[in-house]
Amino acid sequence: MDSESTPVSLTAVPTVVSTPLVAPSPNISTANRSELEKTNTHIAKRSISKNDEKELDSNADDTESLDSNSSKKDVSPRYPRNTSRSVTMQTLLQEGVLEPGHAVLSIDYLGQKYCGDLLTTGKILWENSHFASPSSWATHIKKKVNPSKKSGCGWNSVKYKGKKLDKLKSNWVRKNNPSLSTGLSPASNVDDDYANQTQNTYVDNRMMRKILRFADLKQHTNTDPNTMVEYECFNENAGKPQPFTVMVSTSVLLMIDFHCHLTTNEVVGYLGGKYDPVKKCLYLMQTFPCRCKLGDHDNAGSIEQEIANNLMMRGLSRVGWYHSHPTSAALPTLRDIDVQYELQATTNAHPAIGFICAPFDMRDMTRSESAYSAFWVIYPHEHSQDAVSFGMPMKLMYTECPEQTIHPDLLNEMRLLIEFYKHQPDLIIFNKLWNGVMTYLDKIKLCMQRKLSKDQSGAQLMQFVHDLLTSVSPPPAPLAPPAIS
Repeated sequence: MDSESTPVSLTAVPTVVSTPLVAPSPNISTANRSELEKTNTHIAKRSISKNDEKELDSNADDTESLDSNSSKKDVSPRYPRNTSRSVTMQTLLQEGVLEPGHAVLSIDYLGQKYCGDLLTTGKILWENSHFASPSSWATHIKKKVNPSKKSGCGWNSVKYKGKKLDKLKSNWVRKNNPSLSTGLSPASNVDDDYANQTQNTYVDNRMMRKILRFADLKQHTNTDPNTMVEYECFNENAGKPQPFTVMVSTSVLLMIDFHCHLTTNEVVGYLGGKYDPVKKCLYLMQTFPCRCKLGDHDNAGSIEQEIANNLMMRGLSRVGWYHSHPTSAALPTLRDIDVQYELQATTNAHPAIGFICAPFDMRDMTRSESAYSAFWVIYPHEHSQDAVSFGMPMKLMYTECPEQTIHPDLLNEMRLLIEFYKHQPDLIIFNKLWNGVMTYLDKIKLCMQRKLSKDQSGAQLMQFVHDLLTSVSPPPAPLAPPAIS
């Protein structure tokens, strides 16, 4: 079951109804000691009797069922919109997701661990200073270590009793509004250190990332989140078969290739499709590119909501995501593994997979086609008792399914992507030579052409792509006039 398998038509895809996307420091000041004492009093009050605890649990269940299964909604100020952006530390304290206490919050940064106190007000106390949010604390910590640091990506950086705050927040939002897409957003959940790094990654430069075997991860502490991890493989003969089959339409691969070839930086998008629980088959039918920069916290939310609406209109479910590694291997990083597992955790009705495209892998400059991989993640408690805090990336085999016609959505998405990238400084110069052998335009056409049938529709798509890309390419430099002797 791989991309070289016998072509399968997507016309036989069944109509499957799926849920659419949707102890204080000795140096502490008197004022801070007073607030910490209030915090300890709050913790003591929460040590209620078992009968009271049962009553609270019962009320909590009623509230959850009201939000999840009833048309009635709590519109009190505590639930302004039940969106991820409206949730604060105070919200999570009120809901019992968090409890105030000494050193319950932590940040791991560049090999050092920093612990802070969570106060009853939702503020964070660290070294006699108060911080109003996880972001302000994380930024302060990181700037202290690295003065050039601009922001701290707080909800993703700060942990509560060893668990990331953004996961705790997304779980709470999902329970109170299941229709929202929450969790680690592939488009927006990127630490600024990494976003800034990718902005300086050019195709002509060699960016080689460290690659480790999964078995070697436990020997490395404070591992760089951009470290790549080799895949583990399913093995039916060893009693560990792939849990579901994957069918990918040609148009999905065409759009991924097109999107990943447009820019020197990483891109990201979502995969729409259906799942047949009887056949245990996941059908990837359409691609929804994110027309925003990686780590764009301001615009990612609106872009993803637009994609959620488009999925719903087409009767498709969000069955995965894709992103590019422009000059590196098509292997997941530790960050990719974290994002993928969170997506799996928030998608219960069907499987969700990750797709990686490496259009300019510097390890093999003779390769003209993009390298692809599809993966799924098994989390530590599912595969071992070791104290490994990383998920295990499992390589998925998939079958490519040719399509007889070119869907208008494919052409429209291509136009919209060009409209977005044409004014971006990281747009590829398509008439420039790649590897001294062919132009970038020739390379992208070659990658796409090999996925198309040799009929009129394939030729028309190639002409469409040619015209679209040459329209944003600067004209070639004029030839120098001959020297006059």
